Amino acid sequence: MRLLRVLIASATVLLAGPVTAAELSGIVVDSAGAPIPGATVTASPVSGPARGLTTVDDGLFRLTNLPPGEVKVQASAPGFTETVMQVTTDQPVRLVLQPYSFVENVTVTAARGLENLATAASTTVLTSAELLLSPAGSLDDALRATPGFTLFRRSSSRVSNPTTQGVTLRGLSGSGASRTMVLADGQPLNDPFGSWVYWNRVPQAAVERVEVVRGATGDLYGADALGGVVQVLTFEPGRTRVRATVDGGSHDTYRSSIFGGTEFKGFHGTVASEWVRTDGVITIAPEARGSIDVPANSDYNSGFVDGGYNAGHWRASGRFSAYSEDRSNGTTAQLNSTSWKQVSGVAAGAAAGGGWEARVAGGKQTFQQSFSAVAAGRGSERLTTEQRTPTTFSTFGGQWVRAWGSRELLVGAEGKHTNGIVNQVRYAFATGAPGAPTQFGGAESSGSGFARVGLTPLDALTVVAGARVDVWRSTPSDAMLVQHRATFFSPRVSAAYSLSDEVSLQASAYKAHRTPTLNELHRGFRVGNVVTNPNPLLDPEHLSGFEGGLLFARNRTSARVTAFWNSLNGAITNVTVVTTPALITRERQNTNTVRASGFELEMDVRPSQQWTFGGVVSVTRSRFSKAPAQPALQGLRTPQVPSYQIGGTATYLNRAFTGSVQVRLVGEQFDDDLNLFALRHFGVVDASFTQALRQGVQLFVAVENMLDAEYDVGRSRVRTVGWPRTLRVGARLFLPQ
Repeated sequence: MRLLRVLIASATVLLAGPVTAAELSGIVVDSAGAPIPGATVTASPVSGPARGLTTVDDGLFRLTNLPPGEVKVQASAPGFTETVMQVTTDQPVRLVLQPYSFVENVTVTAARGLENLATAASTTVLTSAELLLSPAGSLDDALRATPGFTLFRRSSSRVSNPTTQGVTLRGLSGSGASRTMVLADGQPLNDPFGSWVYWNRVPQAAVERVEVVRGATGDLYGADALGGVVQVLTFEPGRTRVRATVDGGSHDTYRSSIFGGTEFKGFHGTVASEWVRTDGVITIAPEARGSIDVPANSDYNSGFVDGGYNAGHWRASGRFSAYSEDRSNGTTAQLNSTSWKQVSGVAAGAAAGGGWEARVAGGKQTFQQSFSAVAAGRGSERLTTEQRTPTTFSTFGGQWVRAWGSRELLVGAEGKHTNGIVNQVRYAFATGAPGAPTQFGGAESSGSGFARVGLTPLDALTVVAGARVDVWRSTPSDAMLVQHRATFFSPRVSAAYSLSDEVSLQASAYKAHRTPTLNELHRGFRVGNVVTNPNPLLDPEHLSGFEGGLLFARNRTSARVTAFWNSLNGAITNVTVVTTPALITRERQNTNTVRASGFELEMDVRPSQQWTFGGVVSVTRSRFSKAPAQPALQGLRTPQVPSYQIGGTATYLNRAFTGSVQVRLVGEQFDDDLNLFALRHFGVVDASFTQALRQGVQLFVAVENMLDAEYDVGRSRVRTVGWPRTLRVGARLFLPQ
C-alpha cells in the first residue's frame, strides 16, 4: 500500500512537469514610510512549510524557494501591531505597520527607564511615525492632542514668548512655570532658571517617540514632576540610518531637520541638526491692531553630537548639544533671544546581580528680553526694561535595579545646582534714557534619594510603592533677602489588577511638591500693559492626589477611562494686586488651595489594516478653595485651564499613501486669576497627506487650522489670537532605502 502511494505521487510529479520556485521580496515600513529594521516577516503558502526571516537596517526582505501563486504574509516588529496580507509571489510587497495602541505600549518613563519595573500610570506614547504624520508644525502643538496637556498660553511656541511655554497637566496651573518635568533622553529640557520649555531643542528628525506620563511622579523625579513627566526619546545608536525633512509654507516658514547614526565594532555615533525660521503672524486681534504691531517671528538652530562605546556588559556615551533662537514678540521693541550649550554623559553596567546607570550634565544658558509700554490705540510704544540672564547649571544622578523573581527594587540618588543672575536696565519714562544697571537672582541646589519596589503577590495583581526625600536650598544674591530651605517626602503607591485578558483596573495615590523657580522668586516681566512682579518670599507648593482607571482591549478596539482628584496647597499664582485704566499689576503669591478633578477618556479603534480612528476627551474642574490666603479667589476657576478638551483622529493608509484628519475642541478658560477675561471655546481642523515616491523618499502636505478659525489666546485688556490657517509642503528621506 505504501509503495502504491509513492508510485502515484511520483506519477503526479512527472505529469505536472517541473515546479518553478518563486520568491517574495519587499520592504517593511511604518505609517510614515520609514523602514523598520528588525521586523519579522513570515510567508505561508497554501501548501508547504512557512518561511520567515528578520529584516535588516533597510527594512528589506527576500524569501526564496516559495511555490508560485498566492501566499499569506505576516509582518511584526516591537512597538507595532502585526499586519497580515494575501499577496502574490514574484511581485514587490510593501508592508506597512501601525504603531501599538496606547494599551499595548510599554512606557519606560513611568518606571524611569526600566521596562521590567511595571507601574500603574496614565501614559500616552507618540511614535516617530505619528509625529511625522501630525499636521502640527512643532512638538508642543502635536502634544496638544494628549489628554489634559496644555501650555500656559494657547499659542504655538512658534510665535509665543518662551516664558509662557510651561506645561500644565490635569488643571495644575496658576503661573507660567511648568509643573511637569520635560526630559530628552533622561536630561531635563526645562529651563533651569524659569522651568519653561524650549520645545525645539531636539531636532524633529531625531525623535523616536515621546512619552507622556500624567499624574505626580515625585517619588522618582522629584519637585519638577508635580503634574507628570514628558520625555522625548531619540533614536538609539546601533543601526546605520539617515532621516531628513525639508519643508516650507505659509508665513515664510521653512525647516530643515536631519539625523544620522552608525555603529562599528561597539563604537557608535549620532549627529542631529535642525534649522527653522518663520516670519510668523500678528498675534494682536484685528480689531485692536495698531501701527506698532508686527508679526511675531522666530528663528532657531538646534543640534547635538553623541558618541560612545558598548562593550555588552557595560556602556558609556557623551553628548554635546546646542540651541540658539531669536524672536520678535509682536512689536519692534519687544525682542528676546536664547543661547544654550550643554554637555552630558551616561554610563551603565552590571553590579551586585542588577544593573546600574549614572548620568551627569552641565551647561550654560543666556536669556535676553526687552519690554515696552504700549500707548492707547497701539500707535506707539516706549522701551521700559532690558534684561540679560546668564545661568549655569549642573546635574548628576545614579540608580541601581535588581529583580528577585516577581519582586523588583530600584534605588537611586541625584542632585542639581543652578546659578542665575538677572542683569537689568530700566529706561526713564520722560527721556527714555537708560538707568543704572541692577542685578538680582540667586542660586539653588537640591539633593535627593529615592527607591521604588514592585511586587506581584498574585498573577493578576501588580503593586508598586515608591518614595523620595528631597533637600532644597535657594540662596538669593541679595544678602538682605531670606534664604529658603526645605525637606520633602514624596510617596506614591499604585496597583494594577487584571479582571480578565480584556479588562484591567489601576489606581494610584501620591504626594508631591514643587519649589518656586529662581524666575518666580526674583525676575519680573511685562506683557504690554500687564506687569507681573516676582516674590522672594514664595514657599513651595504641596500636592496630594489620587487617580483610578479602567483599561479595555478587545480585538481591534482599545479604551481607557481615568478619573483623578488633586489638591495643590499654596499654589503659586499670578495674583492681580492693582488695576488702573493704563496698567494691570500682578504679583506671584502663594494662594489658596487649588482643587482639580476630572476624567480622561481615550479610545483607539482599528476596523481594518487601512483605517485607524482615535479619540480623547478630557474634562477638568479646577478652582480655588480654602480662602485664608486670598479670600477674593475662593470659588473662582484656576487661570489658563480649559473646562474640556476633545480630540478625534482618522487615519487611512495603504502601501504608498497616508492621509490623516484631526479635530480638536477646547473649552472656555480664563486669562486671569479674577476670572475677568474669558478666553472663548474654539475648534480647529488639521490634515496631512503623504505619498511615497519610491523606497525611502516621500512628499507630504500638511494644513493646520483648515477652517482658519480665529481663537483667543489672551484677553487682558487687549485680545490676542492664535495660529491661523497654514499650509506646509515638504519632502522626507529615509536611508538606507
